[in-house]
Amino acid sequence: MGRTEKFFDAYIEKIRPAFEGMGTETGHAVASALLGFKFGLYSNAVTRADMAIEMLATGGMPQALTTALEILRTRAADLKNAVLVSAALPAFAPEDREYLAMDLSPDLIEDPTTYTLDNALLLLYAVGLIASPDDEQALDEHRGFPIQILNSYRKQLDL
Repeated sequence: MGRTEKFFDAYIEKIRPAFEGMGTETGHAVASALLGFKFGLYSNAVTRADMAIEMLATGGMPQALTTALEILRTRAADLKNAVLVSAALPAFAPEDREYLAMDLSPDLIEDPTTYTLDNALLLLYAVGLIASPDDEQALDEHRGFPIQILNSYRKQLDL
């Protein structure tokens, strides 16, 4: 196992306690939104993200997850409408940082929009893996997706 994979596994274990109590139905909605996005099924991703956001409205989960879903939803809606660059993605709050895979200083971030989206995708993948046993196999089959994202930040993360 390479350094990137170890980094990602450590990240999943770090956030696991915060998301273990999530219902499997909500976990499935999170995983479905992410997988829909990955496969270019943007309408589906928007619908699933909306479902997950609604399920999370009862509270109990870190706000970072709702923000990540809002980021994915915004980007998926833009892609569905053929908007090449999402100008105004929702932003993670400072208190969300502990749930993000990457916490780089601003001088190390080349493209803030992509960095925000990448952090959202990594969080959604990890939460889907933690909270949706039914989606574990599908997510495992696409494990290269988060690893590829992290590999694009290898230098900044010192991996």
